[in-house]
Amino acid sequence: MLYGYSPIAAARLLGLRPRFWLACLILISPLIVRAEAVTDVRVLIDVSGSMKKNDPRNLRTPALEMLVGLLPENTKSGIWTFGRYVNMQVKLGKVNKDWKRLAMAEAKKIHSRGLYTNIEEAVKRSTTDWTKPDPGYERHLILLTDGMVDIGKDARLNEQSRRRLLNDILPRLEGADVTIHSIALSQHADAELLNTLSGATKGSFEQVDNAEQLQRIFLKLFEKSVKPDTLPIEDNKFTVDKHVSDITVLIFRAKDSPATQLTTPAGKNWSAKKHPDAVNWHHDEGYDLVTVKGPAAGEWNLQAKVDPDNRVMVVSNLSLKVDKLPNTIMLGDEFDVRTRLLEEGKTVTHKNLLEKTNFIVKLVSKAGEIEKTALEDNGEVPDVIKGDGIYSKSIDNIGVAGEYELSVQARSLTFERAIQHSLQVHDSPANIAITQAADNKPFTLSIKPHAGLIRPESVSMQVTLPGGETQIVKQGDDHTWTIDVPEKYANKKFTLTLAGTRYTDEPIKMDFENVLAVTDKAQSLALKVAPKKADEKPEVKKDENVSDDEKADDEVADAESAGEDATEEEGFNWLLVIAMIIGVNVIVIGGGWFAFKTWKKRQLTQEGAVEAALTNE
Repeated sequence: MLYGYSPIAAARLLGLRPRFWLACLILISPLIVRAEAVTDVRVLIDVSGSMKKNDPRNLRTPALEMLVGLLPENTKSGIWTFGRYVNMQVKLGKVNKDWKRLAMAEAKKIHSRGLYTNIEEAVKRSTTDWTKPDPGYERHLILLTDGMVDIGKDARLNEQSRRRLLNDILPRLEGADVTIHSIALSQHADAELLNTLSGATKGSFEQVDNAEQLQRIFLKLFEKSVKPDTLPIEDNKFTVDKHVSDITVLIFRAKDSPATQLTTPAGKNWSAKKHPDAVNWHHDEGYDLVTVKGPAAGEWNLQAKVDPDNRVMVVSNLSLKVDKLPNTIMLGDEFDVRTRLLEEGKTVTHKNLLEKTNFIVKLVSKAGEIEKTALEDNGEVPDVIKGDGIYSKSIDNIGVAGEYELSVQARSLTFERAIQHSLQVHDSPANIAITQAADNKPFTLSIKPHAGLIRPESVSMQVTLPGGETQIVKQGDDHTWTIDVPEKYANKKFTLTLAGTRYTDEPIKMDFENVLAVTDKAQSLALKVAPKKADEKPEVKKDENVSDDEKADDEVADAESAGEDATEEEGFNWLLVIAMIIGVNVIVIGGGWFAFKTWKKRQLTQEGAVEAALTNE
């Protein structure tokens, strides 16, 4: 791999198809042994004076305390607050009891006395050491603010600060594999800036209407960052299995709810006021957070209001691992879900255990609609190797925009595991507003691309008018594209073509059909056709009346043309491909022999114990 480049980027530079490069990596990945990456979560909290209005009850404190309580030990974290100046509220370090004790105390010191909103300096100071990728860490930055970049009264200096953040700091973080999750705690926050920060780093952007939503937002961002194992809760019941060493139960509580209780398998009721000394019960505004070491196996009950955001997180030697999932997509996008069970950090491949386990992915819409799909380990795309313990499924059937809760689950008769993930689906990459200064005057089209979906600097647009004439849409200074259309086309259809590059580095080209009429406000562009890649060619239909010989000649010509196009457009280097294939085979054969001998030895020593355990289950 080229230093400083991801496998995809390296493949493009070498003239290789990304899918081929990924296939090579997947083939040799079983031979690569490395430690699990440590999660590094850094939190930036706005303490500017405007928070007095947007968070009058200072609900940032209990939300941050909840996040601190959820962070598992051995992760890495630090907390910064910012107004005009940036303060390291909790020193960056390894999460343990002492770190949590300090973080809980410092969370209570959050205030709203800052004079300005120095987002640039906050991001810069908290990420100084993030200069290049480090496979030993998975990096996440959570940014909460209610304002714009504001370092003083000079608007010119504020704009310069904003540009430095986007042009200097953001590329560094993007190159260092940092994921930024941003929260706008006000309609007046710079949503375009926050969307760009999150979009460029494949993170998530959250618009919060009021501070009471912060706790649930922090839960979602915690799950995106740490990806903890959870136990499914059904009718306020969950089952703890013998593999679990710790549980952390999060119960959201409404204002009028009675005190939360937790009932053990032995029938004992625990509460915030009455529980064993070994149980840590944190009771705060809006939620209870309960940590139990060595929980009893069996069925537990929550005596609380049913809430879809309640969670039971576990520490276990049998865990579920899910490959990175997208945070934001558009209608028509496809993504793969890939998961496996880990026992003591190693992929479980024992046939007897896997045959008793069902792997599913569940999508729940905001309206509560549920769709379940089975994941397969059958060697059929998107799965790679049959029987390797890695289960896969492509998700390509989301037909309605909105927020979704995605749950990847492994279920057997003796245990359950789940990974929770929230997903934002957009119906369009841009909004359009149509205005008219007066009757008989031209219409003005104002198109604003969604900063979190497409790289702003890559966008280009053109309009096709009813007569077939095309005109280029020009960009203004505020990332808005505008064009004037003659009044004679009023109430007639026109087509807007938008081209650009996604943050996944995929080129796209989209056509949108609209009627030329004044809009009350900006609205999403409606797709005329499904999204397509910029280099995608339209299907050419053959004349059904041509002879069979002519059809055969056409097919040969098409095949030759396709081969030429692939060589010219992709710059495919077959010598390099052959060399790589030989190299991969040498590694696979040599490493495979070593891996087989090691596996066989370990299999002989462990097989008896595993089979005995399965028999007992």
